[in-house]
Amino acid sequence: MKIKKLKKTLFLVVVMLCLVFAQNTEDLVNSGIELVNNGDFTGAETLFNQALGIDPEFTPAIMQLAQLHLRKGDMNETQRYLRLAIDVDPGSEEFRTEYNRINEINTLMAEGSRAMNNGSYEDAFYAYKNVYDNFPYFSEAVYSLGLVKFREKDFESAAGWFNKTLEINPDHENAKAAIANVARNTFNDGNIAYRRGDLDGALASYRKVLVIDNSFYQALYQIGVIETRLGNISKAVAAYNRSLEINPDFYRGWYALGLALNKNNETENALSAFEKSIELNPGYTKAYGSIGEIYYNNKEYDKAIDILKAAVQVDGTYAKAYLMLGIIFIEQENYEEAINNLELATSVENDNPNSWYRLAHVFNLMNDCESARRAARESIDIKENSGAAWFELGLAESCNGSGNKTAALNAFERARNDRKWRSAAEYEIDRIRNPEKYQQ
Repeated sequence: MKIKKLKKTLFLVVVMLCLVFAQNTEDLVNSGIELVNNGDFTGAETLFNQALGIDPEFTPAIMQLAQLHLRKGDMNETQRYLRLAIDVDPGSEEFRTEYNRINEINTLMAEGSRAMNNGSYEDAFYAYKNVYDNFPYFSEAVYSLGLVKFREKDFESAAGWFNKTLEINPDHENAKAAIANVARNTFNDGNIAYRRGDLDGALASYRKVLVIDNSFYQALYQIGVIETRLGNISKAVAAYNRSLEINPDFYRGWYALGLALNKNNETENALSAFEKSIELNPGYTKAYGSIGEIYYNNKEYDKAIDILKAAVQVDGTYAKAYLMLGIIFIEQENYEEAINNLELATSVENDNPNSWYRLAHVFNLMNDCESARRAARESIDIKENSGAAWFELGLAESCNGSGNKTAALNAFERARNDRKWRSAAEYEIDRIRNPEKYQQ
């Protein structure tokens, strides 16, 4: 009686173990399939192998591994697992049929490769498409379809196939590189259009880049640049912000965002963007200069001087900072400091007419007529129609009434050709021609 009861107990234990055993392998395979669908191939492969660790002859796990390696484009491993399935169940017609079908892939892929090498892109596409139609999860066939389209310079279609490859196999490094290559080619098309002045064509190319690769932050940056040129400041700000969401360390993007925000009269936000640009690249002097301009325009001269001095400490050849310091010191009537900085500006960038004009202006304020004449002529040599420089030359030639009146009149006549300086030039002309009107 006891023996009979013991046998019954052992039988139940065996049955329960078998049920648990089966449940574990099935659960592992089902969980692995979910991971495959979510693109986690490494995790899925681990679970399938765990199932085989429990039952080395569990064919559902073997077949899932075969299909997984097919997705990854590894034909050797695919065939190995199919042979293993046949060895486990030699009578299975399904496994043999699948093994034979898989062998067809090698034949068709070889045909496609020969056609590609011969430049017969239509034949190559047909061969690879045949594989894809029969084995839609074979990533190499899909990738090869993209290569055909890339060779044909149909970049948009190529990108579509490469993206499809990544849907099948998110770890396909060649497809990732190919998408980046297509995006770069399209981006370069946009740059060429931009340099030609074809802003609409450039925008179209940059937007195509984002369809191909929505993480291509440089395309968003260029869209921002063009929208700024077109006066669409809100669109530019949106493009720059999207670019910086993708790459927050893009210091030029922060600088461009600052310029756009400043044009939109968002001064505080602009300052924050410029400061971020400097934080990322302490040597980016343009950002220092833009902060200095904001402080100057707000008449916060001390803050402007501090940031501009910081700029020239970073880069002693940054002419714009010297020029701005010179302008500020003129307004503060600190003429010696103004001359020092303007002379530095002209020494590091001697082809900027504005620096020479400002230097002529401060020399005239100090009644140094000869130095003012020299600086004004330097400015005119660079920009012949500069009303500002001709006006300063006129003041220098006149030299408060003690100089060459004819030369002064000639300079003021040239200055009056510039509408901005017409009124001031005509006043000085009248003073020379009718001095009695201005005598006290």
